Amino acid sequence: MLLRILALALLLAAFPTEASANVIWPAAILTGRLLDWWIIAASILIEFFFVQRAFRLKPLDALWATLGANAVSTVLGLYALPYGSMFMEIGIHHSGLGDRIGWETFSLTAWIITFILAVVINLAVELAVYRFGYRLNVDRRAVWLIALANITTAAIAFASLDIVRDPIYGESSPGLLPN
Repeated sequence: MLLRILALALLLAAFPTEASANVIWPAAILTGRLLDWWIIAASILIEFFFVQRAFRLKPLDALWATLGANAVSTVLGLYALPYGSMFMEIGIHHSGLGDRIGWETFSLTAWIITFILAVVINLAVELAVYRFGYRLNVDRRAVWLIALANITTAAIAFASLDIVRDPIYGESSPGLLPN
């Protein structure tokens, strides 16, 4: 059974979600950036230190826990972030709320909500992995430290969209940093 789950996870991770999107929106661009090797490496390094302190683990145990949680959040986030964002955008437009909050697909509001969604999805998945996969005690301190780690790593990915523009959608960046 475990082999089937791993095979399914690998199959899902192999689908080119970014390349098959005909309509682009902030979550699709951010998802692509979160999959860049240097963002993954930076995330693992940063989160390793937070995980080690959050759960008071030995370095090797913290590394394995960080790698495991990030592997699961990558596979699930590959779909949860773009689809969650898409359904949120549809809901905002159909509710009429879009006009009241100044929502446009690439507005600053849309980018900020995409950032928050990315942090919440990663946080929820990683905490579940630590709690149920590694049987670690997820107390309030651990939640705050892992949240801070995810905010930090998502902020790096988010800000990098202004620094290292996407080769295809370069003009569609958050615009937080001056050119």
